[in-house]
Order: sequence, then structure tokens, then C-alpha cells
Amino acid sequence: MVYPLEKQQELMYQNEVDESDAVDRVQDMAPVFHKSKVKRPESSITAFGGTAEKHPNEDDSDEDDDDEDEDDKEANEWSLRKCSAASLDTLAAMYGPESILPPLLPALQEGLSHADPWVREASVLALGAIAEGCVEAISPHMGQLHPFLMSQLSAADSLPQLKSIAAWTLGRYASWAVDQQMSGTQPDLLGKMTEAIMTIILSRNKKVQIAACSAFGVLVESTGELMVPYLEPVYRTLVQALSVYQTKSLKILFDTLGTMADFVGPSIGEGSLPSLYVPPLLALWNELARANPFDRTLLPLMESLSSTALTCGMNFQPWALETFELAMTMIESCTMILAGAEDEIDDEEADPIVCAADLLDGLVEGFGENFGALVSSSTRFAEYFPTVLHMLTSHDVPGV
Repeated sequence: MVYPLEKQQELMYQNEVDESDAVDRVQDMAPVFHKSKVKRPESSITAFGGTAEKHPNEDDSDEDDDDEDEDDKEANEWSLRKCSAASLDTLAAMYGPESILPPLLPALQEGLSHADPWVREASVLALGAIAEGCVEAISPHMGQLHPFLMSQLSAADSLPQLKSIAAWTLGRYASWAVDQQMSGTQPDLLGKMTEAIMTIILSRNKKVQIAACSAFGVLVESTGELMVPYLEPVYRTLVQALSVYQTKSLKILFDTLGTMADFVGPSIGEGSLPSLYVPPLLALWNELARANPFDRTLLPLMESLSSTALTCGMNFQPWALETFELAMTMIESCTMILAGAEDEIDDEEADPIVCAADLLDGLVEGFGENFGALVSSSTRFAEYFPTVLHMLTSHDVPGV
């Protein structure tokens, strides 16, 4: 599972590129597809040691695999490393810790303490790979393993690959951290984990940014309301990331913000918290939509705002009118552009309209009987809202 020398050299060069200010190229990014408003499923291991978010209705066909929102081309390339990681995951799940741990633990102990960071990286990958099948049996060792993983996030000599896989592995063992905090054994462990992950979320390396956001999303899924004491510094950090992230990282960041709304609950809308993160999201939406209303980055942005509006309820009121009008403008702009197209409209082209309609639905659910007053307050769209609704219900694209 250790990267071969040539791959190490390739990755070292890629690290320099990822830490530059070079704009993400369109051809390097997987397509973004609209997701319905459901809570994110648990992360599952991919064969190279990252995470793949899988919709509950998806099967394991090759066509579905092609649609996964992978970070780079490595995710679609089979290798001995990927095969080994996937095999460990499967063996641990099928045969359990009694068969897996006795031969594996000595090798893990040696690899995790190895001087070569590439060996440590592969060993951390192996530790994460067996989590699903061995989390309870490995718990007695987590008192030592967890601090080690945390140290790999901040160590000066940690490779970006090591930081990324350590963040992912911490997410795989998030249930252990929750148990430690709930039992009072380590009452501030989640706070320490959050602080460590927030630090690398602001890394210049794009792969580390993506891994950190994904790991934090998994942590939030496991902790739920336990994350409430840390919300203010978390949102301040995520807003800071909004101003420096590029396209690939932004998509994962929006997904993380949506996850916080889904799993932390109404606390994300209390006090001054929404004023920290909602205005920057709306400003970015306005900026991107003005440049290109079909920008695929807008899809996860609108999805995150939909979850936020629904969860915050009436606490979202200061930004409700702007959100409503942005959604209506999105529907109007995309509909007008598509109306002039010669070819038949497909589902993907209509995704911005679907996302905007979902956001309106989030406002409806969040505001309840007060939604009518919100519509009436719009000088631009109040009169035309029923017409737009009728148009959406009779749209040529079934998904709309």
C-alpha cells in the first residue's frame, strides 16, 4: 500500500501545484450533479483510501461509480494500493477483528512509527481501512493511536498525503471520540479534534482542504448537537475558507455547511451565528450567478442554503427575501436561456432550476405559514410567483 517511488515523485510535484494559486481546470474536475434534500449517508471507503458519498438508492454498478464526485483522476484508476485497501476493508468487515488484528497489529505498529512518511501514510490508510469491521476491538489501542493521528495533522514534516489520510482516518473512528466525550473520559476531545481539523482546513494544499472538509463533515454526522459549543469558531474558519478556496474545494465546503445544518440542528440559527456565514454565501451566490447561472458550483451552494433555511426556520428571516429573490432570479434566468436552445433540454441542464426550486421548498418548510408574507414582500416576484409555480409543475423536464 506504500506508493511506489515514481508515484511519490509525481505526488511531490503535484503538491507544489496544489499549493499554488493556479485556478482549477475544468477538465480536472468531475461533474457535479444535483442531490435531493436527504441527510448524507455515512462515508464509505474507496479503494485508494479516500471517502465516497453514496446515495442510498445507488447500486454498485459501473455507471454509478462513474458519477461519483471524485477529487482527481487517481480515484478512477485501479492500482495495487487501491486493491489492497479495499481488500482490507472487506476482510475486516467479513471476518472481524479476531482474524484480522493478530497478524495486522504488529505490522501497523511498525509502520506507524516508521521514519519514512510514505510508510506512515500507508499504515494510517490501513488503520482507516479496517475501521468498519474492527472499531470496537481496536478501541483499547485508540488511547495511543488517536493522539498519533492528531499529531500527523499538525506535524511540520507531515506530507499533504499524510495529513489527508490522517484526517480521513480520524473520521472513520469518530464514534470512538464521541464515546470518550460522552463518558467523560476525555470531555473536550471533540473540541481538540475540531480545532485540529479547522487548522488544516485553511491549508494551502487543495487535497488537504478537501480531506479536512470531508473529515469534518463525517465528524459532524457522528456528533450532532455535541458540536454546538464549537460552532462560532467553526463558522469563522469556514467563512475564511470561502474567500480562498477554488472550485473543487468549494464544492466540498458547501457540502460540509449543508451537513452542519442537517445534523447539528436549530442551534446553527441561534443568536448572531447565521450573520457569520449566510451573508458571505449569498454574496458568493450572487457573484457566481451573475457570471454564469449554469455554473455547477452553484448547485452545492444552493443545496447548503436550502438545508440552512429549513433548519434555521424564522431565524433565517433577515436573509429570506434576498434568498427568495436570488432563487427566483435563478429560475427566471435559466428558463430564458434554455428557452432559446435548439436542442431538447436534458436533466443536467435543468439542475440549477431544480436546486433553486428545492431552495424555495426549504424556505416554505422553514417559514411555514409565514412564507406567504415573504412572497408578498418581494416587489419583483410577488405578482408572478404563482405563474412561476405553474410553469415549474408543467416543465418538460420531469425532475423539475
